[in-house]
Amino acid sequence: MLKIMLFFHVLGAIGMGFYLVLPFLLQKRFLQSRSVLQVLYRLNFLTQWILVVQLLTGGYLYSQAVYSTLWISLVVAAYFGVGAFGGLFGYYIRHFLKSPDRFEVKSWMQTVRFHALFTTAFIFLVILLMMFPAGI
Repeated sequence: MLKIMLFFHVLGAIGMGFYLVLPFLLQKRFLQSRSVLQVLYRLNFLTQWILVVQLLTGGYLYSQAVYSTLWISLVVAAYFGVGAFGGLFGYYIRHFLKSPDRFEVKSWMQTVRFHALFTTAFIFLVILLMMFPAGI
């Protein structure tokens, strides 16, 4: 059972790689196309569900070993950060897609980029914590 959970956990980690390339997909020419925004919204929605799978498989893997309290606290905080900022990223994309064309684009783009960058930063923190669990 451990190997199966580890397989799904690694598969989920690959799926969450979307958040690593997200800042590069937020160029001005991409953000002005509604079809590209629709794809980004759907990929974000899928990645949010992958985050739930990561929580379940990670919880099982955590129960099979011993980790420090600091490590688990940082991992939980980082996953909440990914979920929160990724969810807000999706919210602002969805809000823009449902709005009329007179939406203020410049401030919206800054908000979306802010949430995407923080999501990516938290993903990097998760990767760092997963690579070096004994170091903390």
